[in-house]
Amino acid sequence: MKCILFLWLFAGCSQAGSITGVYVKHVESEYSVGEDTVFISAGSNNQFVLERHTGYQRISNGKLLVRQLKIQHSVIAPAANDRYQDRKTGAMLTFEQNKLLLGTAEYQKIQ
Repeated sequence: MKCILFLWLFAGCSQAGSITGVYVKHVESEYSVGEDTVFISAGSNNQFVLERHTGYQRISNGKLLVRQLKIQHSVIAPAANDRYQDRKTGAMLTFEQNKLLLGTAEYQKIQ
């Protein structure tokens, strides 16, 4: 019985370790440049805490304007087919090898 409990706990820890971390995405257009950073940490009850930092600079007349920063907090929980759902926005998250797909946006895991 102890062995089964240990394996169950180990499997839960390895799942948490596989999605927790820091993910980044760089975006650039003729109107702005920016970076999105997503921090995912283990929460309680098989849920995870998501903190998203979006920093961007608008471009006007070829010049970068003052940098803006937006920070969002939410909780994600397991959904069907190895995906997770953002409880605040309803967005679906998919984790692949060192990648996070948040809707259609692709982030690279850096940590």
